[in-house]
Amino acid sequence: MTPLIPQEKKVKQDIKLTEIYAASFGSPVQYRLRSIYVNPTHVICLREDDHMGNLLSEGRLIDGLDPRQSFTKISVTRTSYEEDITVVGSLDEIYNKLKLQRQQLLKG
Repeated sequence: MTPLIPQEKKVKQDIKLTEIYAASFGSPVQYRLRSIYVNPTHVICLREDDHMGNLLSEGRLIDGLDPRQSFTKISVTRTSYEEDITVVGSLDEIYNKLKLQRQQLLKG
């Protein structure tokens, strides 16, 4: 008789965020939004993205964004390189999402 092995609990590691990115590199640059998933264990740095805030106040980003919106640049690392991603949300909002997910991972 084969012993029953309990199925491992899978903890969802990734968190869903909204990235703002340059969809074209011509003049003027066009920006778009898309959903992304970020693994909190790969995040090495968070910082406010003032450049995107300035573009928003100048009306050079996506129509319909709240003019009070803020942006956060996330530095993530892969095995041999670092990548910066700009997401919609304040530094504190993004930090709290990542922190909450990381706490759940540690408890799992």
